[in-house]
Amino acid sequence: METGDLLTYLRDCRNLEASDSHALRLQDLVAMCEDVARGCCYLEKLRFVHRDLACRNCLVSSRNREDRVIKIGDFRLARDIYKDDYYCVEGERLLPVRWMAPESLMMRTFTSQSDVWSFGVLMWEITSLGETPYSAKTNEKVMNYVRAGGRLPTTLNCPSTLYQLMLRCWSAANARPNFEFCLKYIITLRKNIEDALLSPVEAI
Repeated sequence: METGDLLTYLRDCRNLEASDSHALRLQDLVAMCEDVARGCCYLEKLRFVHRDLACRNCLVSSRNREDRVIKIGDFRLARDIYKDDYYCVEGERLLPVRWMAPESLMMRTFTSQSDVWSFGVLMWEITSLGETPYSAKTNEKVMNYVRAGGRLPTTLNCPSTLYQLMLRCWSAANARPNFEFCLKYIITLRKNIEDALLSPVEAI
């Protein structure tokens, strides 16, 4: 996976001109979501709960879109590299609160449904080109905001149909789609959406 982790890749792409052959387009973002959804479907079929789905834990195979595949990993090293993305709650182990479902925040329960919530945040990361979720809020305020029903707003380059899927991922646990549904939804979206240049996003 020569290009490294997805979060760094997305942020680096903010610096590219639209004329650059490696510059991302709308179809690239949707394709990334599709790749991760495929990996999540595989984990779901194995009844494996990831518990830390985020762009920092995905790898990018290539900068060339024809060869590019996004793969899910589970890298404890990410907690050292992206230590600010983890938070110690009430003396417990470090937790990625900005990616966690309300039931995981309140009861420390992790299921395939809580992974679906995190996948919604991951899609938001992709369409924001690596923005930190709830960046203006402290970890404590994020926890209170999510518990109270607060959700991430749509991003500049997010199609409304994809944002609708994110909102479904952020529903109550028993109302969330499974990953098979998410994958089929994204495949259909990708077939029907027109490709387009992305609106410029400020470099991080």
